[in-house]
Amino acid sequence: MDTLGKILVDGALAAWWLYEAIIAVLMAGFSALNVVLDPVLSTVLRVLNPIANIAGDVVYGMVSVLSPAWGLVIISAITGVVMLFLFKYTSNQTAIVASKDAIKANLLALKLYKDELRVTFLSQWRLLLAIARLQWHMFKPVAIVIFPMLVGLSQMGIRYQWRALRSGEQAYVHMYLDEPLSHEVALEPVQGVSVEVPAMAGEQDYAWRIRATESGRFALKFLVDSEMIEKELVVGDKLERVSVERAGANWVTQLFHPIEPLLPSSSPVSRIEIKYPDRESWFYGSNYWVLTFFVISMLVALVLAPVFKVKF
Repeated sequence: MDTLGKILVDGALAAWWLYEAIIAVLMAGFSALNVVLDPVLSTVLRVLNPIANIAGDVVYGMVSVLSPAWGLVIISAITGVVMLFLFKYTSNQTAIVASKDAIKANLLALKLYKDELRVTFLSQWRLLLAIARLQWHMFKPVAIVIFPMLVGLSQMGIRYQWRALRSGEQAYVHMYLDEPLSHEVALEPVQGVSVEVPAMAGEQDYAWRIRATESGRFALKFLVDSEMIEKELVVGDKLERVSVERAGANWVTQLFHPIEPLLPSSSPVSRIEIKYPDRESWFYGSNYWVLTFFVISMLVALVLAPVFKVKF
């Protein structure tokens, strides 16, 4: 038993080390790729986000008469149809069908000629090539639609991942700086918001506790040395878009927090964050909305694929 226990422990440690090594390699690869991607995608999102915000306001304005759950269902279903057509017209449908036929033919050959060693090896090789061709033909449409999909998901996230503060509710606001705390920072008085706890200094951030006193959209005004920086605050009971974070020119941050303008590159402030409450619902609440979206959109795409003669 001691030997078995040692083998299990050593195996678990080896698996964990392998996992950490894979994560480290992936992170290093992403960091290297990000050096190239960030200048390009940051510029693209700087133009695309305002357009996506307007489109998101129009779409969600149209479904605002419905409950948040029905709005999510309708948007997910429509997205499934749109993605189906995008896949159809950006993919090589003939090549996909040919690759799938080749996979079926070689699987059948493996079954029929399992006693023929030469045929078995040849069929296995052809099967691997057919699978690789199929994956290649699937990659192109996925690569085309992935970025627009992420932009659309970010518009959903700013509405379903968090909710606006309610009148009378508290929240914490954090301001992070690139340098150690060597700046004079103040939160100016704003209508609709009361500051209950003044600036508390952390290692590289200041924090305030605020209370919303009335519904609406307000601009929190921070005076950093002689520079005025604003951060949007949303108070209300409806399904509204909320900007959790205002940050600098990083494409990942711009993607997930698309509403507010980027912080000036010359500013000592790296980001300002409001701790909005999570949206509570097992169907459309925080984190659940992503699962609901993918399940509904994929089901709609699968059901309608034969109707519109889409192969994948």
